[in-house]
Amino acid sequence: MYRIGICDDDKELCSGLEEQIYHIAKELSVKVDIEVWYSGESIMNDLKNGIQLDLIFLDIELIHENGISVGKFIRGEKEDIQTHIVYISSKQSYAMQLFKIQPLDFLIKPVSNEQLKEVFNRSLKQKRSSDIYFEYQKGSSILRIPTKDIAYFMSMDKKIRLMTKNGEEDFYGKLKNILGKLPADFVMIHQSYIINQQYVSEYYYESVKMTDGTILSISKPYRKTTRSKIKQYRRAEIDGEL
Repeated sequence: MYRIGICDDDKELCSGLEEQIYHIAKELSVKVDIEVWYSGESIMNDLKNGIQLDLIFLDIELIHENGISVGKFIRGEKEDIQTHIVYISSKQSYAMQLFKIQPLDFLIKPVSNEQLKEVFNRSLKQKRSSDIYFEYQKGSSILRIPTKDIAYFMSMDKKIRLMTKNGEEDFYGKLKNILGKLPADFVMIHQSYIINQQYVSEYYYESVKMTDGTILSISKPYRKTTRSKIKQYRRAEIDGEL
């Protein structure tokens, strides 16, 4: 079941989007459960109470708690980078404010059926591609963890520290032997660090800031490659290839 949320204070628009999404889901043979909210406060309250969504269509110009506030709440307080956020608006002037929230897309009203189908398909593809596991050995055991849960790897002498959204694990290994086992959204930025770009909140010339607040250095030999991979990753996000 694909869980979809719609939040807009225009009830007629919500009804239209809901009908379009059900039609598209039926066409794609995907079972969906759609919830509708008419204010930022109401969806934030339900998210606080534990409701889980795969995809949210979120109006920016909501009264009081606007769509940007809701997005910051999801990415910040909830520490949720897995829920796809698609902003909808009648204006085009929000790009810089939305960068840190990392939305899946930004659609201008009125939203066409073709746009909805494309963004829904892209969300499905990204969710399916995230079901990839990283395997590592600890003692005599082989452990597996979804790569979507890994924020970064840190090399410490002969050990590697694996930082996840739920904690950390240490195991013996070498970073250079790990990179080839990871999907394209992982990048080596230093001989001691491999990061998952999904967990980066800010990029700088010499460092990155992760969503947990950790600052990691980009060493000089990796800066050119890192910038290139970041551009490729962002372009792939926009084109729907991730």
